[in-house]
Amino acid sequence: MIVILDTNILALLVAPIDEKLSEDEKLAKESYQCTEWFYKLLSKGAYVTSSDLCDYEIRRKLISINSKSVRELDELRNLIEFQKVTIAVLEKAAELWAEARNMSQSNKVPENIDIDCILQAHWCLLKEEHPSRKIVIATKNIKDFQRATECSIWQNITYL
Repeated sequence: MIVILDTNILALLVAPIDEKLSEDEKLAKESYQCTEWFYKLLSKGAYVTSSDLCDYEIRRKLISINSKSVRELDELRNLIEFQKVTIAVLEKAAELWAEARNMSQSNKVPENIDIDCILQAHWCLLKEEHPSRKIVIATKNIKDFQRATECSIWQNITYL
């Protein structure tokens, strides 16, 4: 199984304990549960990955608030591979973006789905490279991914 982490999952994984506790209790609990889920996936042999652009989204936010979590993000890069944004990824993402835009009857597909399309492109290219493997995007919000990929709320993804 290959699990691709969306930006919102990376955010749950890198928040330090003191910042988690300063947030509301529900978020702290979700972050803890997500971290447990992540390490369980790794221990069972799942290949967990994300995109360099997801790193970018988290990193810029952490830097802007002067968070110590940047170190947590760096450490996460030692545990999982981050997919590079190549021209093949960008070409596929452009196709997916245009399809989403053209399929929307009201043309109200948000302009800011670029990184979601890039994550979907990573999914598509990994699926071509590993046709017999289950590949799923782990997220907190499936609406932007379900058109073109297999995705799931992170809690629903298990690897036996």
